[in-house]
Amino acid sequence: MIMRTMSSMPPPPPPVIPVPNVQTAQKNAAELIELTNATLARVAALPDDQQHQRVDDEWSAVQSIRHLVLVLDLWLSKTVQGEDDPFHPIALPPTFMPAKLPGTSIDPDADPTFDQACDVLRQRLGRLELYVSGLTPDELDRGIEAHAKTVGGALNVIFVEVGAHNRFINRDLDIIEGRS
Repeated sequence: MIMRTMSSMPPPPPPVIPVPNVQTAQKNAAELIELTNATLARVAALPDDQQHQRVDDEWSAVQSIRHLVLVLDLWLSKTVQGEDDPFHPIALPPTFMPAKLPGTSIDPDADPTFDQACDVLRQRLGRLELYVSGLTPDELDRGIEAHAKTVGGALNVIFVEVGAHNRFINRDLDIIEGRS
């Protein structure tokens, strides 16, 4: 179990550059979903123990997938779409936050299989795809109550986070596969 404390708070988030237009948001979402699906296929080819293997004290592939569920629940469903508690029980907050965010249905003891985590992530990515398919310039520029300031900023946070964790998963898979 990962110990979490609030005593070593991270620095403030970097400034967010909003997605510049609807077409870019749609293109970025499509590319990110394609890359994520390719990564999930790569992880699916591994035995269960390697899907849950941590490298250099980083999250396992399954833990990273759970974190991406949190990112999409937080930034799309809660921040952009205004849902009160959109959090799936398997969502995994970053280590600098409490394991169970107050007022959420997150289960800090959740231990999903790879397939279970993938099913939830694919649902969330489908929601993202549906949302950006109906995106308008006015919606992209709509203000939100978060450091991202606009829907375009929130989408940028999603794209950056999902892209970064996709790279982390693949980096660690390279190491795991190199050891086999």
